[in-house]
Amino acid sequence: MIIKSLHIENFRNYTQEDLIFSNSLNFFIGRNASGKTNLIEAIGYFVLYRSFRGISDPELINWNSNFFYLRLELINSYESTYEVGVEKINQQYRKKIKKNGKKVNKLSDIISDIIGVFFVPDDLEYVESTSKRRNFFDYLFSLIDVEYLNALVEFQKCLKQRNELLKRILEKKSTTNELDFWDNKIIELSLVIMKKREQYIQIYNNFFHKRAKEISNQNDEIFVKLEQNDLGTFKKMFLENRYKDIYAGTTTIGIHRDKFFFLDKDNKDIGSFFSQGQKRTVALSLKLAQYDLLLENFKIKPILFIDDVIRELDQYRRKYFLDLLLDCGQAFFTTPNFEDDMRMFKELKGNNCKIFEIENGNVKNEF
Repeated sequence: MIIKSLHIENFRNYTQEDLIFSNSLNFFIGRNASGKTNLIEAIGYFVLYRSFRGISDPELINWNSNFFYLRLELINSYESTYEVGVEKINQQYRKKIKKNGKKVNKLSDIISDIIGVFFVPDDLEYVESTSKRRNFFDYLFSLIDVEYLNALVEFQKCLKQRNELLKRILEKKSTTNELDFWDNKIIELSLVIMKKREQYIQIYNNFFHKRAKEISNQNDEIFVKLEQNDLGTFKKMFLENRYKDIYAGTTTIGIHRDKFFFLDKDNKDIGSFFSQGQKRTVALSLKLAQYDLLLENFKIKPILFIDDVIRELDQYRRKYFLDLLLDCGQAFFTTPNFEDDMRMFKELKGNNCKIFEIENGNVKNEF
């Protein structure tokens, strides 16, 4: 899987650019706020079909325009072209996605066409936020199992309907009997998701534990643990909480509140007492285990997107991360100071790389 080229129009601080990439390492270098990460964001848009930074589509449009347009060429077993555009029409924003010139109606049809793993400074938030961990695993499991994806999307729709109904019941605009339909739907979907989460977290945990030991030079034993309601009692507990939910105006129990913990060998939650270095081990292991799981499932090396995180690592973790690149496929990096990184990467990959010098939203030089 190789991203061959990218065409950009009115995306972030870029008006128009055409880039052709190396099939190995690609560096975006430049000062802070020059637009390096915006290029990673543009390429990575075709992995998530949204910004990996959590930015809304309207905010991605260049402030001098009312639309952005991206076109990407991918070489896998054959060459494909992907296009995405977001345009403001009559005060509303409309998105259109195409594959090989044909409109894509369901994102699930292409969501795993381009698989990638993002390494960003904000990855430390996964150590400290249970909701972010849950979102991470939901995305990962959705990529490798379309049944999980469909069940999760349907669950979220049903949950929204149930929460709206709970508020109407509290306002005496609806009756409790109307909850029966949504409760049964949510229970049915929840059981599917719960079983699959339990299955996949066990597989993922093997990769995660191995990576954490390697990154810490065998010093840290860290595991992922899923805390969820027992399958056998979930239905009973869900129904018993009905009146509590009515008074709360929201669904207080369910798979949308499941928690994933990072534990040490003594079953202690690392988020509360680990050092910054150990937390960085967890964050890095989280993404490397994602890489491992995707590789095992798709039999294709995921594309790496690395946004200025290497220099934040200590010497050992940094060397481990760079050694990973010996076996990786294509990768995209941002860095403000290229000389030190270039020396290291040349040792790993020789001269098989391409460098893009960025200045004020323009690709100034390629070499």
